[in-house]
Amino acid sequence: MDWNQKYSFSFPTTIRFGNGVISELPQHLKEKGVERVFIVTDNTLKELEFFKDIIRSLYEAKFTVSVFTDIHSNPVKSDVDNGANTYKANQSEAIIGIGGGASMDVARAIALKVNHNEDLFHYEETSGGDQFITNEIPYFVTVPTTSGTGSEVGRSAIIADDETKEKKILFSPRLMAKMVFADPELTKNLPAFVTAATGMDALTHNLETYVAKGLHPMC
Repeated sequence: MDWNQKYSFSFPTTIRFGNGVISELPQHLKEKGVERVFIVTDNTLKELEFFKDIIRSLYEAKFTVSVFTDIHSNPVKSDVDNGANTYKANQSEAIIGIGGGASMDVARAIALKVNHNEDLFHYEETSGGDQFITNEIPYFVTVPTTSGTGSEVGRSAIIADDETKEKKILFSPRLMAKMVFADPELTKNLPAFVTAATGMDALTHNLETYVAKGLHPMC
């Protein structure tokens, strides 16, 4: 692979990959008719310069931008409920999850919760709740900034109960992002401990894929 080129993959989510592809985000949103964006990220990431550059580019393109960072490293239901309420209060039209697995899980769960009015865990997969995920999902974009989990192309979110800490799985193909902007440059200025931990996570995933009996050509 030539790292100086930009690529498009469908997995089935469309993945735009290459150095600098994040600059294409504003135009992509304009093409989808979006004007008010809701960004989900964490408190560490929001202070990094590349994140501020993303926000700046959206403002310069005349978007109304809301940033939600009130999430735990292991997300809980109240994170999602608060995010969905904030999304509605700001009359947002699209959700962008930026960061690692926690940001992606909360963003995906908010995308579910916005137009589904039952308690979030009513839609939990192991109890059959996924059959009730039938309403519209807001336009959903993911921007991974770590090399580890692959959550940007996932169709599930793991959210814990605030009190019991029991983790619940929210799953539906409807929860997949419509577009991924995977820009390797965004990984360069993360805190060292994040780079190390997610690098080991990526290595683990690659080893799992190498020894798995099921073959997928891209993996």
